[in-house]
Amino acid sequence: MSALTFMGWLALSYVGTLAIPAAQLTKFNNDFAASVDSGDSCWDRVGGTPGIYGSPENYSLDIVCNYKLTHETVTQDVKVWRLSR
Repeated sequence: MSALTFMGWLALSYVGTLAIPAAQLTKFNNDFAASVDSGDSCWDRVGGTPGIYGSPENYSLDIVCNYKLTHETVTQDVKVWRLSR
């Protein structure tokens, strides 16, 4: 990639951040914080005030949140461990 193309992509990404209205971003952040605080998310709050977004450093991502290791009985003699989603 040439330097001029790289600079163009940088400029485009910067202008793209300006195009998002602040009210929509605030609503998205507040909805995100509400879903994290209610437990409906793979994100966990590690700092900050519940109900208020704060900053990205207040959250951590649980990568395996949708997966569970379960012990299931297939037959009377056979028991298996399964990774379920």
